[in-house]
Amino acid sequence: MVATEAKAGDECAVKAAHRRPLRLPGEMRAFWIASLMVLALTVVVGWLKYREGTSPYNWYPLSDRLFFDLSEYPGTYTLLHTSAFFNNVAGNPWPYPLYTPVAYPPFAAVVMAPMYAFPIPELLYLLVSAAWLAVLIAWACRALVRRGIRPVTAILFPLTLVGVSFPIARLIHQGNIELVVWMFTAVGVWAYMRGRDGTAAVLWGLAAAMKLFPLVLLGLLLPRRKWRAFTEGIATFVGATVASLWWLGPSIGLAWHGSLRNVFGYQGRRMAELSLPSLASNHSIAELVKVAAVMVGYPPGKAMLPYYAGGALLLGFVFFKKLWKMPAANQLLALSVFMVMFPTISYFHTLVHLYAPLAVLCGLAIRAQRAGVTVARLKTTMLLFVPLFAPFTVLTFPRVLVFCGLVQAVVLAVLFLRAAEYPLALPGETPA
Repeated sequence: MVATEAKAGDECAVKAAHRRPLRLPGEMRAFWIASLMVLALTVVVGWLKYREGTSPYNWYPLSDRLFFDLSEYPGTYTLLHTSAFFNNVAGNPWPYPLYTPVAYPPFAAVVMAPMYAFPIPELLYLLVSAAWLAVLIAWACRALVRRGIRPVTAILFPLTLVGVSFPIARLIHQGNIELVVWMFTAVGVWAYMRGRDGTAAVLWGLAAAMKLFPLVLLGLLLPRRKWRAFTEGIATFVGATVASLWWLGPSIGLAWHGSLRNVFGYQGRRMAELSLPSLASNHSIAELVKVAAVMVGYPPGKAMLPYYAGGALLLGFVFFKKLWKMPAANQLLALSVFMVMFPTISYFHTLVHLYAPLAVLCGLAIRAQRAGVTVARLKTTMLLFVPLFAPFTVLTFPRVLVFCGLVQAVVLAVLFLRAAEYPLALPGETPA
């Protein structure tokens, strides 16, 4: 009787402890403080560069034209469903066509069509962006409160991080279609972490039909042996692509060849060039490869095929040799990082895809705090996200050959290797 009462009392004490509001875990506090410090540093560095009389691009990270990416294709979409949609109708060589060819896979071209059919595309883009960010903030606040974080902290933490996040600001400022890709991938991660593998696979398949590289996220289903879900993801990718080619017209064959020419032609041209703006803005590992190629006198454009082949081999080796038996957080982090660091063109706004693995790491930090344990290297891993979310102006100093893109490429490579090496799980916890 006494033992039963004691056991019941212990259970009540545990439940009461779980009901008590928690402080933010140390890892999350460190990340939060560092992010706010970067904002202050951005202002200081920007002011000093401004006083030097440099161009606005060097000190104001949002100095280029508002909705620049959104303004590229209005003329092109007047040619929808014709062969001219895939060609330079003026006959001039890139990059000065009368109408810019759509350099995205077919499903992305389809998703953009309603936006250009809207009377004010910029307004529609802003409304969708605001709704998406509101959903994200509300979800984060609710998740933190449910895990025991004080309500005020649970509101301020995601709200301020969204406010100081340069990738989010840059994404909206540019008006880039990456917004929709982000929606598909992030909701897919949410579904995956809740065990809804089929839903996750379909969403990642749709994302891949827009930007190709989210296809690597389907690899998360392989260690779980979710073969059916994996097949559904591939089928969604293929089905969305074929249906998009049919809709874009005027025939599937013409749309296929035109899309291939525009997408990979653009990739090839950008791989062949090396410029100061690209060193500052492109965090792709390809930038490091191009710098090395130029230093040894090798044409960067010829490195594209070896680069893709080498990247595929590297991913395959790391995934099957290292990540296969790692916790789900490691697998998600590594594949998300690879998705944004390996494409030859990967600008600031693509880094929004790292918020999903960061959210998973925050959940891990809270669980560790509840359990009274420490996850080795978790704080350092989370702090590596700080320079990735920082404005490029605070990491670019051409006089001393420091460029944000190259710095972030190195940080991404370090994150990728850490995810493959150090388990991100509670002590004794088995991989998902």
